[in-house]
Amino acid sequence: MDPKTAEFYERHAAELAARYESAASPVEPYVPLAFPRGARVLDVGAGSGRDLAALLRAGIDGYGVEPSPGLRQAAITAHPELASRLVAGSLPDIGTPFGGGFDGIVCYAVLMHVPEAALFDAAFSLRSLLKTHGRLLLSIPSARTDVRQDHRDDKGRLFQPYRPEELQLLFERLGFQLIGRWDTQDVLQRAGTT
Repeated sequence: MDPKTAEFYERHAAELAARYESAASPVEPYVPLAFPRGARVLDVGAGSGRDLAALLRAGIDGYGVEPSPGLRQAAITAHPELASRLVAGSLPDIGTPFGGGFDGIVCYAVLMHVPEAALFDAAFSLRSLLKTHGRLLLSIPSARTDVRQDHRDDKGRLFQPYRPEELQLLFERLGFQLIGRWDTQDVLQRAGTT
């Protein structure tokens, strides 16, 4: 993850966790489409723990990584069941959390914070954490009107303008096959974001 972006999330962890927890999980509707009950799934960029908790409620054996200590603590406070299921980690150098070998990975609103020069390594890291035939469920913003030409918002966060087709090609070159795509509105209803 981009260092300036990581710094922002840590500095505003409590406020961001409260905002994330105030909205429904965008992952929840897609979990039964993507993963069978009992699947071992990693949430990369677990944030407030909202989506990881949704995985557990859906009968998924969920685990998470989150780079911000403040967000990890907020996640465990809001969802105590995550205490042994959430560790430090971020892309591209995520390592092998919980021993790897996942049936699936959820990566919501994360890749846009990975600098372009590190995108291949991030994608390769995700692939290396999956079992053969594992599934990746990811999201990216398709439009943001609050990002400058340097791909940063007014808070300094990096928002690389990766297009779905660009990511699809990258992941196909790593052996993935697209099995579904959905376009939705931003759950936090931020102006200019879809």
